[in-house]
Amino acid sequence: MSEAYKNIEQGRFSLRDAEVITEAKLLEQTPTLNWESSDANRATRQAALAVGEDASAASFLVARARVVEKMIVAKNPTVKPTALRFTPPVWINAALVGIAFILGLLTDQFASESSRINLLSLPFFGVLLWNILVYVMLLISGIRHKTSRDFLGLRSALGILEKALTIKQVRLTKSITTLLQPFVMHYAARAFHLAALFFVLGMICSVLLRGVGTAYTVGWESTWFANSPDIVYQIIALTYGIFTNFLGPMPNILDVANMRFDRLSVNAVDVSAGLWLMRMIFMLAVFVAVPRLLLALKHTLQINALKKNFPLDLSERYYADILRTWRSEAMTLDLLISDRSDNPQNIESIYRFAEELGFNLSEVKTHHWNPDTDEMPLTLEAQGQSQQVWVLMNATTTPENEVQGVALEQIKAKLGSTPLVILVDMSSYMARFGDFSDRIDTRKELWKNFSESLGLPVVFYHCGIRPDQQTCDELKLATQQAH
Repeated sequence: MSEAYKNIEQGRFSLRDAEVITEAKLLEQTPTLNWESSDANRATRQAALAVGEDASAASFLVARARVVEKMIVAKNPTVKPTALRFTPPVWINAALVGIAFILGLLTDQFASESSRINLLSLPFFGVLLWNILVYVMLLISGIRHKTSRDFLGLRSALGILEKALTIKQVRLTKSITTLLQPFVMHYAARAFHLAALFFVLGMICSVLLRGVGTAYTVGWESTWFANSPDIVYQIIALTYGIFTNFLGPMPNILDVANMRFDRLSVNAVDVSAGLWLMRMIFMLAVFVAVPRLLLALKHTLQINALKKNFPLDLSERYYADILRTWRSEAMTLDLLISDRSDNPQNIESIYRFAEELGFNLSEVKTHHWNPDTDEMPLTLEAQGQSQQVWVLMNATTTPENEVQGVALEQIKAKLGSTPLVILVDMSSYMARFGDFSDRIDTRKELWKNFSESLGLPVVFYHCGIRPDQQTCDELKLATQQAH
């Protein structure tokens, strides 16, 4: 945006505001609807009147979105606007959490042989190591300042599914998926943290419930360490001993050797199954349940923050054009008409361009000007950034720094910071030399070099043709460069 529009107070977009604005955007960009740029400008004017001059961009865009929806429905009776919702369906996250809990219950069933609990259980240590690995990857991502922390692409996969289900009734456009990205990724991250939490809760619940009617036997067995109780002792000491030593004394190396399942009954070793189960539950809680709960809480807070202050990229062309048109309502446009551009058809064409760019036509003023003389239009007054001045020239005129250049320098000095743009009408020149494209290109190049020497942007147009999108875009870009 140009400086005149950077100073607009953006305001805060709530989630519902963003949904309403995006819904209106999708409607306006539907090619099959009866909706023209003049309708869009009229909606902008009505919203501007409704919110007042001191409104923020947020309140203005919300008001305009509601006006747009009513106008489109009025012009297209068959259209039924779909209420857009950015929040993913609750059932998909609930289903993921439910499946994780069930898998946790079944993991203990499949990992434990009848009533025996192996202290070297692969599922138990596998769950711990997997979660520690995830925390390390999250930490590395945070240190590297990555905004998207996605281990193995799992969040992206769930995010794609949630976005597809969220916007299933709207056409899947790049702008929508980009808009939903930060919001849905927080939902996906929270869902996976909750899934990990409930997976562990399922394991814990299975052990506790089975313990009601089952007398557990705790020991160890291993193919690789069967004859190396010293290694098993070190493993138990470095894991259970460090983190759960406060629950009771740890066994010595001889006790660990006698805790091998095939020796328990022979040696009549008395091992408290309840104590070891408490150790395992405590480690699952410390390494999985509590961290995952805190991470889920963090993403919940971030989701709530986004719901109160949803990010909309106002530099996107759609919003930039609307805001520019909105502020153009409070801007004046002065037309400096040279003697060779002074004809009704040309002036009417320029008024159409002004209307396309959102100017209030009642604020457009015309000034007749002869660049061959040193006389300045007495009616032209400088108004700063709230004013634009378009200088209308004819391509049949050969620009000269000693004539038009001097006259334009005087106008620049008088206007000060007011944006000044040169518009060159090519219609007469093309009517005369239309069969010689090289001469047309040469004439355009001549005007470009002339304008660059003055530090002014130049736009070429044809007064006999209705304003086209390309010329409007070039004129918008020129007005931005002129600020």
